[in-house]
Amino acid sequence: MTERKKLVKNLDKAFGDFIKARDNYTCVLCGSKERIQCGHLFTRASYSTRWNELNAHAQCASCNMRHEYDFFPFQNWFVKKFSQQNYEDLYFQHKQVVKYKDWELLDLIDYYKEKLKIKISKGKQR
Repeated sequence: MTERKKLVKNLDKAFGDFIKARDNYTCVLCGSKERIQCGHLFTRASYSTRWNELNAHAQCASCNMRHEYDFFPFQNWFVKKFSQQNYEDLYFQHKQVVKYKDWELLDLIDYYKEKLKIKISKGKQR
C-alpha cells in the first residue's frame, strides 16, 4: 500500500470514528445500534464530499448496504432533517473535483481525532 493510500485509510478511520460517535453509534435511518458504519449520502469516490460531515451519518450495515440499491430512504431522511437546499448544495459540491495534498490529509486526521476526543470527553461529563 502506498503512503498516500495509508493516509486516506487513516483519515477514513478517524473521520468514521468521529461520525459514529457524533451520531451516538445509532443508525440515523432505523435506530439500530448494531454493526454501525459511517454511511455517505454521496459516494466516497468523490473527495470533495468524502470527509464532509453533512455527507456522512451513522448507519447500520443493513441500511448502508440498502442505500447502494435504493437511494430514496436516505435522501428523503436527509432532506427532511437538513432541507432540500442543503441537499442540492451538497450535490453540487459532490460534483466538484478536489485534490488534497498529503499534509492536508494529515491535518484532517489530526482534526478528526481531536474532535472525537472532545466528543468522548463531553459524553463522560454527563
